[in-house]
Amino acid sequence: MLFEKSKYTRSTVRTQNEEKTADSWQTVLDCVNFMIAEGGEEFVVLTLTDIKHNIRYVQSAPVGDGFTVELGIEEENGTRLVERLCSAEECVEVFREFYDTSDVSNIDEYSEVEF
Repeated sequence: MLFEKSKYTRSTVRTQNEEKTADSWQTVLDCVNFMIAEGGEEFVVLTLTDIKHNIRYVQSAPVGDGFTVELGIEEENGTRLVERLCSAEECVEVFREFYDTSDVSNIDEYSEVEF
């Protein structure tokens, strides 16, 4: 499924209760760690303005004994959503890599999100 592309003027990290400027890795890590500790309905979305690898955002939420991590991949006609299940440690690593490089390793391990 493709979603309409959006324009972003600043990099942000968003949770269920707040949206902040993603001005440091520590800000992002605090949000991810809060999601991991709280579980339930909590989620984190990291959106970058300066992307180099067509990934606009990474989002995650608890599911079962792990976390679903989804990538919003920009394509010509919109943004495609892919996902995979991760441990807490893998989830943190995906967010760290995306924050540092605007890329995510092993995209071939992600599957299309079906609606």
